[in-house]
Amino acid sequence: MPRGSSPPDDEAQRAAPLVSNPSGSPRLSFRDRLVVAVIAAATLPLSVFGSIALQVTGSSDPIQPTLARGLLLALALTAIGALLLATWMASDLTAPIRDITRAVERVSSGELNEDDLADGLELPGDDDLARLGDRHARLARDLARRNRELRGILDTLESTTLGEPPERLAERAAAEARATFGMIDCALILGNPADVPQEDAIPGEAVPVRAQLVAAGQVLGVAVGRLPATRRWARADQDLFELFALEVSAAIRNAQLYARVEAQNQRLVELDKAKDDFLRGVSHNLQTPLASIRGYAQQLAADRPDRRLGIVTEQADRLSRMVRQLLTVSRIESGVLRPTQEVFSPAALVRRAWEGLGAGDVSFALEDRSGGWLAVGDPDQVDQVLWALLDNAVRYGGRTPITAVIEVRGGTHLMLTIRDAGSGVTEADRERLFARFARGTDRPGDEGSGLGLYVARGLCRAMGGELALEPADGQPGAAFTISLPAEEPGEP
Repeated sequence: MPRGSSPPDDEAQRAAPLVSNPSGSPRLSFRDRLVVAVIAAATLPLSVFGSIALQVTGSSDPIQPTLARGLLLALALTAIGALLLATWMASDLTAPIRDITRAVERVSSGELNEDDLADGLELPGDDDLARLGDRHARLARDLARRNRELRGILDTLESTTLGEPPERLAERAAAEARATFGMIDCALILGNPADVPQEDAIPGEAVPVRAQLVAAGQVLGVAVGRLPATRRWARADQDLFELFALEVSAAIRNAQLYARVEAQNQRLVELDKAKDDFLRGVSHNLQTPLASIRGYAQQLAADRPDRRLGIVTEQADRLSRMVRQLLTVSRIESGVLRPTQEVFSPAALVRRAWEGLGAGDVSFALEDRSGGWLAVGDPDQVDQVLWALLDNAVRYGGRTPITAVIEVRGGTHLMLTIRDAGSGVTEADRERLFARFARGTDRPGDEGSGLGLYVARGLCRAMGGELALEPADGQPGAAFTISLPAEEPGEP
């Protein structure tokens, strides 16, 4: 059927002749030809006999008119009888053909179930019509069996799961093939098909069948089986078996890929755990030497002031903060971070953190609108968060003026917003800034550890608060807001 054309009407299909008439001239049906032939066969001898009898009697014989009327009556009665007989014979002869036609139409329309198909069509006798009925019965049984095999293929596919090991899937598919195709035995062998020798068919013995397991152009193995010697195995059966092999190959390939991804995920989890253990150990082991370096540098600077000793102290403090971040990361990941719950004024912490940062060449302004409200949390952790935000504002704000605003929102939380006037945060970076080891896309890879904002948000959430990047509102720079539980002045 051409692409886009609609199927012909059922009535038109039934009315269409099975044999074409190239000449285009009208043709009598089988029933009409049979009726004409029977009437002709019955009346022609009587007509010839009457003609001869009339010629023998002669026109002068007085018995001729009576004989002529008798012959006409006999001819009419014979024609009527022949017509009735021919009609009955035509109906009786075409009845099997009508039965076959109805059966074929029901099979082609899908109205029959497997039991009806298996029953077939029985016609008495040993002629061409009986053989045609037998052939239809065999075709119906083959169709019923192939429908059952196709249903088995679909059931096999529906029962597959990604988490099932490929070898177990191959074993179960082989068992399904034995049951579906009525095989004596069947096996799905994963590997090179050339390593599995091909059996020759020997009359009277089990019939070998074979199909390759191929998925996405990759040969995974081969499916081999044996059928009973009495089983017919036509090209359509081989096609179904190869379809079964292809579908099972796709399922096996998916299971192999899933197992590979699962193994890689497990490996990544193990590597991530090893990394966390390494960071935790390194962080603990670095704390003591860093404290010694800082202490001795301060002692030497007190005895003999030297700018180089000041640089050593500054870098030791910077490295100490990075080690502190690593320790905090390990505690956040392991779920052992337990902040204390104290009541404090955030304004004092902000001023102390800014002074400790030592960015004297950067303008800083603090606006306290809290009205005496206090924050509830861990002051040490809030100090670590402030260090990260203020250091980011100085570093990435291009040393532009920085403002800090403290206010109460909703009567339950204290909000501290730190804003710079730099180039701000690009849309591509807004969703990834709080991830581990994440830096801005336009920042050098060796600039910072990429843990500051990740640790800051983790600390805020551990205290029951939040850290968020404010939406772009048309103002220059970036604004980060710390949200912490609040307590009204005067509450016990």
